Amino acid sequence: MHPANYPTAWEHPPTRRAWAKQTTISVLAFIGWFLSPWCLLILLLAFYSLALSIFIIILMGYGAYRAKIQPAQILANVRIRRVLRAYPWRLDDIPYSFPTLPGGTPTKLCLKIPHPAQPGETFLMYQHLRDLHTWWTRRMGPRAKPELKAQLKPIWFVGDPRFFGVIAVTKPGSAPETPAPKRMHLIVQVGETKQTAPIDVNSWQASPEDLAHARQAIGWRGPRG
Repeated sequence: MHPANYPTAWEHPPTRRAWAKQTTISVLAFIGWFLSPWCLLILLLAFYSLALSIFIIILMGYGAYRAKIQPAQILANVRIRRVLRAYPWRLDDIPYSFPTLPGGTPTKLCLKIPHPAQPGETFLMYQHLRDLHTWWTRRMGPRAKPELKAQLKPIWFVGDPRFFGVIAVTKPGSAPETPAPKRMHLIVQVGETKQTAPIDVNSWQASPEDLAHARQAIGWRGPRG
């Protein structure tokens, strides 16, 4: 059955397998980065030399840095699972752009996603470029090669664009009748953070049921008073 026909994305078996694989890779990467400084330290003690020590110390620092930031990816996968369990997939040709500042520097990605409360209308969902994985920016950028941009058709989306969602692409080689997702990435609407007050949700036409669903799905706290 087509993934968009399932009540929630999590009920789509290839989606569950894709999430499990992505999460497993993240956990193994954390273990690898965590152990790498200690392994390099043993190597340094066994084969000490000045030139080698400088090189290994640099690698140890990088490994420690990656081990520090990797848990954020694991946490993102946990949140992705919660979104997948609460909303169905949409496989649309989602237009995107990079709004620029007056100086001409883009800082955000803008996705035009069908508005859940207004059929036929689109809703603008923003993501800071600093929070977007390099794999996506290389294919979405204005200078991306056509063969790279072709990998984004279609862009999968699950969630509520007024608050948060997950984007993905089709796994290469999967059957057109039963495609599988790959490269799932969590997007949180700009302004929907603990540090920043959100945009007026009344202008989004978010019903109390929509807000309750969002809170239940990912722990979204909603607008502050």
